Amino acid sequence: MPPRPERQPDHKQSLGAAGEDLAAAYLEARGYRIVERNYRRRWGEADIIALDSDGTHVIVEVRSRSDRRYAVEAAQSIGPRKQRQLRRLAHGLLSEQEVEFDIRVDVMIIAPDDRGRLTVVAHIADAIEDGPFDD
Repeated sequence: MPPRPERQPDHKQSLGAAGEDLAAAYLEARGYRIVERNYRRRWGEADIIALDSDGTHVIVEVRSRSDRRYAVEAAQSIGPRKQRQLRRLAHGLLSEQEVEFDIRVDVMIIAPDDRGRLTVVAHIADAIEDGPFDD
């Protein structure tokens, strides 16, 4: 049997990866330290876990769009279910550690500029309020 051809990443996957790379570079340029990318645990996944300049742990949800006209929709796409997952993730991250620390969830929106280059459209700090996380 001949080997299967290597599957090329689709546009959505490559856009997402490029958006996460840009988000990480943006955060680092502003003094954040990237702790982990593509953090996955049984309670959820985060695109980026970072530390800000005051030591707060930041779970960063990155939303990338191929058209700037849909940037607002990107922020709105984080519905109640995803918000619960992000809160659950924050609580899980806290439970893994032996020391207490501050934690927040930020959202970053990535879309192309007028020249077609990806750019950070918005960095919304503390975007997800604490609340229930049970389904």
